[in-house]
Amino acid sequence: LMDWPAAYTWNSGPMDAFVLVQLKDGRNLGSQACVTRLREELPKRFPGIEFSFDTAGMLTTALNFGLPSPINVRVEGTKGYDKAHEIATKLRARLASEVEGAVDVRIQQKIDYPQIAIDIDREKAAFYGLTQEEIVRNIVTATNSSINFKPAFWIDENNGNHYFIGVQYREEAIDGMETLRDLPINSQKRKAPVSLKDIATFSQTTAPAEITHLNITRQVDIFVNVKEGYDLGTVATGVDDVIARAKSGEFPELKGEDNFDPAKFDVIQAGEYGTFEESLHSFSFGFILAAIIIYLILVVLFRSLREPLVILLSVPLGLIGVGWMLFVTGTTLNIQSFMGILLMAGLVVEYGILLVDFANRRRAEGAGIEEAIIEAAVVRLRPILMTSLTTVLALIPMAFFGGQGGGANAALSRTILGGVAAATVLTLLVMPSLYCLLAKRELSREVELEL
Repeated sequence: LMDWPAAYTWNSGPMDAFVLVQLKDGRNLGSQACVTRLREELPKRFPGIEFSFDTAGMLTTALNFGLPSPINVRVEGTKGYDKAHEIATKLRARLASEVEGAVDVRIQQKIDYPQIAIDIDREKAAFYGLTQEEIVRNIVTATNSSINFKPAFWIDENNGNHYFIGVQYREEAIDGMETLRDLPINSQKRKAPVSLKDIATFSQTTAPAEITHLNITRQVDIFVNVKEGYDLGTVATGVDDVIARAKSGEFPELKGEDNFDPAKFDVIQAGEYGTFEESLHSFSFGFILAAIIIYLILVVLFRSLREPLVILLSVPLGLIGVGWMLFVTGTTLNIQSFMGILLMAGLVVEYGILLVDFANRRRAEGAGIEEAIIEAAVVRLRPILMTSLTTVLALIPMAFFGGQGGGANAALSRTILGGVAAATVLTLLVMPSLYCLLAKRELSREVELEL
């Protein structure tokens, strides 16, 4: 029971610990600034302890499949887990020293976890009438709990809930090797217990704390965090460069017949960056597909091939604001930014529809091209500004005053904020000119056809 949390978190055992920190309201430092200070101070106060920090929000964690760092370098191999760990250890040193912006570079799996090997003498056990199963159950009950092999159930009469009940020793009851040697082994066939030391021998060894598999292949994970002031793409590119140089044999300590042999070992980069690359391809395809679908719908609604192009102009106008906002705030392009671009595109298209639709109705009533589009800009100014202002004002707190956990969604809100603000202004200035240009060309062609 005491070790059950290891099954649900990224710790390997009692030598790993997780600390969740919630920042107070009204603080002067952001989460990244706090991490920078902690990264400098904690190793000084606790030498010999390895620290790693994760400031990702729920969305980033989901995209990263729950990994504790955005960059995950996997050393996979079918020949020797110790050799794979040796390769990972040497590669970790190279990543920490040669990749600018890489911090908290660490190996998740430990192979030197201390353990006590208990070798049961079957002949002595049989002499005392003990079976292997009985001995193991007694040892497991003492060191963990009987709930692993013989769970009992208890029903609370007050609420009807079912609970597992198990027997276990007090944690402080086993405080050393001698206590373990004197562990009483009970059996249904014997009235008096037998000491474990009478039927077994003990030795202290080391073993892997955990062995990770992916597609039946053993792997060792190297986790890398990104230092404040650096973007994920730059650091990930540096990691890829080190991996490529290692595979080419540039590093002397990584040369050898077993190192990076495709038949035995391989090194790949996964984590959030891998998900980001896949999402980028999906985003590009989805963005183009969405633009085509919107264009086809507008063609049907306006019965024109040119007017939908005028409406879609609001999207690149919004992208100008997106680029400006990200540059001014120092925000990088990431998954949240791309999601914000998609949302922004859907919002700003509405501005063009309002202008073009009103101008077409005024032209149908007999107004000229310039008169119609100018009147459309004047009349539709109020609804466009109201729609834009409600969006901008709602996003400002999230974009610049995120509060608890708000930093993770800042890129999303800043992208939408910059795109909507720019599209609002530029749509009213640029779109009327383009509308007049295309409408006059279309009108001149109609006149030529009539002649």
